[in-house]
Amino acid sequence: MSSPAAPVHRRTISSEMGSILLALIASVLAVALFLVPNYTPTHDSIRGLPGWFALGYITAQLWMLLDSALRTRPTSILDAVLAILPVITGIVCFVLYLVSVMHLSLFQLNALAMLTITGLVEFVSTLWVRNVVLQRGLSVLPSQGSL
Repeated sequence: MSSPAAPVHRRTISSEMGSILLALIASVLAVALFLVPNYTPTHDSIRGLPGWFALGYITAQLWMLLDSALRTRPTSILDAVLAILPVITGIVCFVLYLVSVMHLSLFQLNALAMLTITGLVEFVSTLWVRNVVLQRGLSVLPSQGSL
């Protein structure tokens, strides 16, 4: 008689880790785009890409947020902390643009606005789902004996 086969455990990336990686990749790619001074696309079809990337980014982030919210295991605070990374990247790049360190075209300013606003939506939705919907935030309650 043969024994039943042991279940195969595949190592996959968790939703939290996928969200962190996506935020890091988006921030690095945005900075790479902004380092090219006054980049303007030669084809008009490329001008809409920042909006489509922002829509895809926020869709993927919200999908991973909902996936992690539906799991019963505890989630790490690292995802919520790093959700602000695209916003910080956008603010830093905008300040560098204002002090004339970065020279950005209108296309790059549009992409910068998309990055910052989309990152802000992701950050607020992450905090809202974790603290309001799931009530997994930090709370300080009086002990039972002091009532």
